[in-house]
Amino acid sequence: MSQTPEHTQYGLFADDTALWAACNITSGMNRRIHESVDAFQRWCTSWKLSLQPTKTEMIHFSPHPRKKYKYPMFVVVGPTIVCPQPFARYLGVIFDPIMEASYKTY
Repeated sequence: MSQTPEHTQYGLFADDTALWAACNITSGMNRRIHESVDAFQRWCTSWKLSLQPTKTEMIHFSPHPRKKYKYPMFVVVGPTIVCPQPFARYLGVIFDPIMEASYKTY
């Protein structure tokens, strides 16, 4: 995946793929994730692979997990618009951005 933008990291295992990126502002994050998904779609096309947009999940981690942002994040995968979900799964691990905030210290 040499076409992946410099600001994007990825994980590949069999037929599961994860892309992740970080940015200080949401508008920049939205741009970065779109660039990453577009590059990944081009890579898949070049290797004659097809994406399953209905299996695509997106999650947004933030220092303020319950804050509503002015510019909502989403990505377009094929004909499908993918919006952030409350959790995402990758290789059997469930990622939940709010879980850490729910821990109680005694």
